[in-house]
Amino acid sequence: MTILLTVSVVALGCGTKTLDLDTSQIESSSEPGVLAIVHERVEKIVVDQERLYWIGSHLRRSAGENIWFLHSCKKLDCASSLVTYDAQPFDTDHVFAVRGDEVYWYRRNRPEDGFCPVTGCNGSLLACSVAGCNGSPRVVASELAFTAATFDDDRFYFADTVSLSSVPLAQPGPRELVAAPSGVLRAVAIHGSYAYWRADGLGSGGQSLLVRGRNDGAGVAETTIADDLKCSANHDFSFTTDAASIYWTNNLLVGSINHCPLDGCVGASSVVVEPLRVPQGLQVDGSQLYYQYEPRPYEYTLSSCTLPACTEPLPLIEHLDAPGVLAIDDDYLYVATTKQDVSPENVSENTIARIRRLPKPDRREP
Repeated sequence: MTILLTVSVVALGCGTKTLDLDTSQIESSSEPGVLAIVHERVEKIVVDQERLYWIGSHLRRSAGENIWFLHSCKKLDCASSLVTYDAQPFDTDHVFAVRGDEVYWYRRNRPEDGFCPVTGCNGSLLACSVAGCNGSPRVVASELAFTAATFDDDRFYFADTVSLSSVPLAQPGPRELVAAPSGVLRAVAIHGSYAYWRADGLGSGGQSLLVRGRNDGAGVAETTIADDLKCSANHDFSFTTDAASIYWTNNLLVGSINHCPLDGCVGASSVVVEPLRVPQGLQVDGSQLYYQYEPRPYEYTLSSCTLPACTEPLPLIEHLDAPGVLAIDDDYLYVATTKQDVSPENVSENTIARIRRLPKPDRREP
């Protein structure tokens, strides 16, 4: 076992806080396809050409103990190249991205009441070199609270209960209003010159809609593109786009993955895959749609199918560590798995996860 010690120092506002020493355990493995074994629950993964990045978490055992971490390592030698960018004694949102030679993440302030309001807790968007934080992270924007957020190539988009706004990533800049939509935004995605979002609480029945508007705040009227969403607040909702369509999860116990053209299909979305038990975690890569579902409660399986028909879904791997734990590069899929209990009922056993690299399915273009 290789045990790497890291210190994370973060400056927010006019003060500097030095975190306690964080002991992060990571092991190399001789198991085929396993890049590393980490003593954390892996909540989200992204990759670039050289490195693998992930958010990990621990169960709380004592006051002040770090339970949230942002790491990276080299794909070719993960166990000996661990970098920790941040470590916190309270849970935070799984909002981070890699753009160029910097990693960006949202660091939530400690909630004074022990919980966050519906609009989210205040926090800051931070950035460091992918090689590691040489001193304190750069503060991209502060006093941020949101119900949904995402990144494009050069901006960070965030929504609260009354607006969708953005800030630039490369250097500090003013917030720009993108839209002032109705409803509460629960998910946001950017595709080309448009922002897409899920808005909840519309109409007498609290309906959920998929809506799009210009992402530059040009004042063009927003358009409802789908109105037959079936969403559960008890499970992760996911949606994504490709060049022609938008896909989303009707994340019910008897659920489905649906889609429609990017310019809309009100009242007439099409089913891609059904039935699925709690579908989550969508990603599109070329002609492949990747998705996760729960064959049993809190057991996550990754599958794929070939668009547009998706007639022969292919199970790829079981026992993912969390919904949405998938990253894709030109050649491989990256996931994290565990055989341990990842349900909310587990309050005593920390997860040990295997970060795995899988070959992409050998499928031809349709």
